[in-house]
Amino acid sequence: AAAMGDGAIVPASGVLAVAKPPPTVVAEVAPSVEERDTGAPVRYGVTDPISLGLPTQAELSLTAQLQEDLRRDAPLEAQESLQDRTSVLMELRSVVLKWIYEVSLREGMDEETARSAGAKIFTFGSYRLGLISPGSDIDALCVAPRHVSREAFFSGLAPKLAEHPDVVDLTPVPDAYVPIIKMKLRGVEIDLLFARLTLQQVPEDLESLNDDNLLRNLDDKTVRSLNGCRVADHILALVPDAERFRETLRLVKAWAKRRGIYSNVLGFFGGITWAILVARVCQLYPYYTTSALVKRFFRVYDRWNWKNPVVLCPIREMPNTPGLMAFKVWNPKQYPQDRLHLMPIITPAFPSMNSTHNVSETTRRVISDEFGRAYSVVEQVEKGEAIWPDVYRPLPFFSMYKKYLHIEVLAKSPQIFTRWMGWVESKLRHLVRHLERVPSVQVRPWPNYLKFEDPEWPHATAAFMGLTVQGHTTVNFRQPVRQFVEIINSWQEWAELSSQVELRLRCCGRRELPEYVPEDGPKPRKRGPKTAAEREAQAVAAANEAIMAEVEAETTHKAVSSTPRKPQAAAEAAEIDSGAAAAGAAAGS
Repeated sequence: AAAMGDGAIVPASGVLAVAKPPPTVVAEVAPSVEERDTGAPVRYGVTDPISLGLPTQAELSLTAQLQEDLRRDAPLEAQESLQDRTSVLMELRSVVLKWIYEVSLREGMDEETARSAGAKIFTFGSYRLGLISPGSDIDALCVAPRHVSREAFFSGLAPKLAEHPDVVDLTPVPDAYVPIIKMKLRGVEIDLLFARLTLQQVPEDLESLNDDNLLRNLDDKTVRSLNGCRVADHILALVPDAERFRETLRLVKAWAKRRGIYSNVLGFFGGITWAILVARVCQLYPYYTTSALVKRFFRVYDRWNWKNPVVLCPIREMPNTPGLMAFKVWNPKQYPQDRLHLMPIITPAFPSMNSTHNVSETTRRVISDEFGRAYSVVEQVEKGEAIWPDVYRPLPFFSMYKKYLHIEVLAKSPQIFTRWMGWVESKLRHLVRHLERVPSVQVRPWPNYLKFEDPEWPHATAAFMGLTVQGHTTVNFRQPVRQFVEIINSWQEWAELSSQVELRLRCCGRRELPEYVPEDGPKPRKRGPKTAAEREAQAVAAANEAIMAEVEAETTHKAVSSTPRKPQAAAEAAEIDSGAAAAGAAAGS
């Protein structure tokens, strides 16, 4: 039987309490073809394991095949390239130390004190977890002493990096939820965060940020910046075997990316969430080999009761600890908004947060469907009726729907594009939520964006959403699109950059998708010559569409034109399509 929830209960204060699940939830009752030995009793996380079984020969054989398939389909970075990345991080730290030294001198410190102020570069994300794929970026954190401010990070270090001969595409984003500097150093993409600790100097032997006392009296942005490193370290410390955890996560990430459910910002799951889910399954089956963990992963979450959160360790609160008591910890008993989370998956480091607060009804439905599909395919793999690549076979998204919402994001420079794309991307989930409210419509956001060439805009990327209209009804998307445009028009940088960015939005049929969209189905989108009957039916449909378009265009123009807007912002109807009418936005026209 699969674990249906950890029974996590968060008290108003103190440590998370755990309700014991029913006996049927924690017993492995299904008969096994091959008898399984058991390992020594162990416990990881907040409940006893579901099974202490050791790997069977059949599972070891399946694991060997899985490893071979992953080496081909989801390769990791070669050793030589890993050494290059290490060298890049050392170069980055050298630049940071010189900057810290200069800031310290300006703060009135003497030469010796300035040189000993120190700084450290920590990594997190996939790099820290040991899953580094070719061409992937590095998530890094610059840790500085207390006399170096975040403002100095952007006003001092960013220009210094811009002058570095090996740095290109540098884009500071100081107003982001987690302030960041994006850049390429010697061809390696780096996302650099910043955290100022309350220490007079950052010691050379500071190897971990897991000490909660380091968080005392820090602001929320600094705590969020530190969170990535702390969570990654906690995950690695909480799993029974780091290598089996990495192998399982490697398949899960390949599956999630190819099936289009890997994106925290769009309302799916991000990298850290997938890591937590895999880690929990490793805790429940501490001796299982990778192939068996993969099967249990999909079975557990296909059957999970999402009224219960996924947690790796007790959720700690610090209600009486000076300097820590003000931090908000996920607690549905205390905070009503936490009770609204649809698929709560809680980070293990203090202060614990829900990593899936962006999940909507739509993305929960899509993720749940994919869990069920993957479990079914893995069962076939065990029976010899399928192979491992079938589990992570790419979703033929551009062949699945008759209608699509097509969104193009354009800008004149790479720096402006990064900020503009970040803003639009962060608001796409609001468009999904608005579309959810349209009767008879299901929407399927697609997180794998496509870059394309535009004659007027050097930097262009497209996003798509699949639309399913139930029954033979005409659906008007004017209202949800207008609400989305109003959100986009509220961009703080609009007044300054309106002439250098643009957003295009339209509804189109599968055959009207642009040429840069890949063919991913068994049949090409562009059909050959039609029969006489088909041409006649098409002519009748076109006439009806033309009539509907005139009516919808007029009403759409009135509705969108009456929308309150800033003087610089404009929203226009881009296209209306009969059967799935949509108002479009040209936020820059």
